[in-house]
Amino acid sequence: MLKEKIKGILKARQDAAYEKEVIEKKPSYHTWYTAYKRTFLKEQQAVDHTPGQKFTTEVVRYSHLKNYLLTGGEKPDIIIACDDCGNLTDYAEMLIRDFFAAHSGIGLLYGDEDRIDDRGELRDPWLKADWSPDTFLSTFYFGGIFAFRSSELMLINPGGRTAADYEAKAAIEADSEDEEEARNDDPDSPVAAWIYDMCLKMAQAEGGFSKRVNGKYPIGHISEILFHRTERPKMWDGRYIKNSLTGRFSRESAATRLISIIIPSKDDPGVLGVCLDTIMQYTDNAPYELIIVDNGSTPENREKVRGLLAKMEEFGATQYIYEKEEFNFSKMCNRGAAAANGDLLLFLNDDIEIRKPGWLSYLSEKAKLPYIGAVGMKLLYPNSDVIQHAGVINLRVGPVHKLQYLSNTEELYFGFNKGVRNVMAVTGACLMVRTSLFREIGGFNETDFAVAFNDIDFCYRIYERGYYNVVRNNMYLYHHESLSRGDDRKDSIKSRRLSKELETLLRNHPDLYGKDPFYHRFLTQNPAESRFVIDVEDTQIEELQENLVKPELRRNPLPEKWEDPVLRLGVEYANSLDEWYLGPFARGDRKGYYVKGYSFVIHADNAVYKRTVLLRPHGEPGRIYTVPAQSMYREDIAANLTGEIHDQLTGFIAVFTEGVLPPGTYQVGMLASDMTSRQRLVQWSDVDLKVRA
Repeated sequence: MLKEKIKGILKARQDAAYEKEVIEKKPSYHTWYTAYKRTFLKEQQAVDHTPGQKFTTEVVRYSHLKNYLLTGGEKPDIIIACDDCGNLTDYAEMLIRDFFAAHSGIGLLYGDEDRIDDRGELRDPWLKADWSPDTFLSTFYFGGIFAFRSSELMLINPGGRTAADYEAKAAIEADSEDEEEARNDDPDSPVAAWIYDMCLKMAQAEGGFSKRVNGKYPIGHISEILFHRTERPKMWDGRYIKNSLTGRFSRESAATRLISIIIPSKDDPGVLGVCLDTIMQYTDNAPYELIIVDNGSTPENREKVRGLLAKMEEFGATQYIYEKEEFNFSKMCNRGAAAANGDLLLFLNDDIEIRKPGWLSYLSEKAKLPYIGAVGMKLLYPNSDVIQHAGVINLRVGPVHKLQYLSNTEELYFGFNKGVRNVMAVTGACLMVRTSLFREIGGFNETDFAVAFNDIDFCYRIYERGYYNVVRNNMYLYHHESLSRGDDRKDSIKSRRLSKELETLLRNHPDLYGKDPFYHRFLTQNPAESRFVIDVEDTQIEELQENLVKPELRRNPLPEKWEDPVLRLGVEYANSLDEWYLGPFARGDRKGYYVKGYSFVIHADNAVYKRTVLLRPHGEPGRIYTVPAQSMYREDIAANLTGEIHDQLTGFIAVFTEGVLPPGTYQVGMLASDMTSRQRLVQWSDVDLKVRA
């Protein structure tokens, strides 16, 4: 009785401490921004702002902008246009002047913004991508603030009143006939339409709808909060675009271009049949040929595939390429492309279902454009509104599918899942590209990426050439993910191969490590977090770096009976701080190692457990080092747990000094110690930490 009473007191104490820690560690944008602003302004004191101070500026509200520009009088060097509802941050004008001083070739820029509520709390940060031409054609993502040199007004006709057109810095081809029907001359809001049209013309004149030259973006983006709104923004969508260079949907877009649909498939004619039937049912006004690439189906299944293709011949030419060999997705795609006759290539998984007419035109009207690279489409899980793919984001740990598992019925992060978006990469489950560009890039990499990351590598190479990749989130297909080949993560051999190919991807694109111009640097690097949320992780790392701990060698071995599957462990990163910030095998001034992940005890009160990271050298099971684990708030993990109490702080990070652990490979594990009893739980991951000499 006394023992239980004491345990109850200890438990209540642990619970209270846990709940206090949750309040302290639960991410708050207001708290994050307040701390960030202090550091940022301190850093700005050391910056020479003299070059920017030579510029004159004037702030003009959107409602007054048209009259201001169309009236006579001398204009300042820089005009800062902003929404009527809100105010510039106290450093916005300084950053805008500094940017124009540092980038003489850029005449137009925009910045980030948030919202200030009635209580003075900052909320809803709208952290924008770098220049994204197709996102711009889908929605006015400049939002509440943009700025331009007044000299830009000589390049355009801001009112569109008498001049036939505008003068551009570089010749811009007239819209193709395919876009004529997409023009809209009756916008809902005259003010919004005028501003949108003016920015479009400036972007055109700046070369915003051409390939990037030397990787440089023609339109500027200041990735800092420049504007505090007083109301949540109302998105201006593509209906306001009157003179679009491209890409508004038109069923006639693909009418004159042969599209080669290349489908790798083996031993699953039932799945392939569904795909082909839906292609036949939902494709109209787009000439196409079908190319099935088979790497070893049985004779019986080969006959079934031939039968499926025979039914398709009345809709277009068909080819069946059979070559028995080990699975190599890249080689199969390249083989199909070599046999293709179309101007456009569409690589399609055999487990894709089409349920919307016009899908092929949606892809082709973007893919045909000379500045566009790969074009993909939003994919949903079958018979659901759950997102599987809405564009690939390039994080430090590698490429991830942002918004995966979230509902498409919501408008997610300022409509990211609803419009047309420029992204770093799209999935090869549905990827269209011009045949000429496919050859320019050199096709898929058969040597390094036989199974995984071939589509990502392909898109990265396209991006590195200056093209813009696109995902059309205004149309969707269904994808029966992993039906064809199984889930690599559930097979240890396949899992190791996946890890090796990821390492190769990072090696092949060292300049892209942790860089994604279409994903803001303030947003989370947590691959398990599907939503766009502020990144608090680096802040915690910096705090831990100020007082690095040393791994301690455990005196006594861990009893085998402590190992228990009720302790769940997922390790998401284990390597040097240099690699975390700079990329694989980097050498910098970040001394130490970093381990992060999540762990919890199932069907238990997790507040009572103290966690310790374990490091066990390979070949020495009795030699174990320990490192204190710091808790992290992980809403994404808690959302998927059902029988646990106090599950918000399931995340953990550990930062520790180098030079203590002998060089070698260490298996990462976790020790959970019940602070109200003698219970001890141990779990080991399949992730290793490599300590260099």
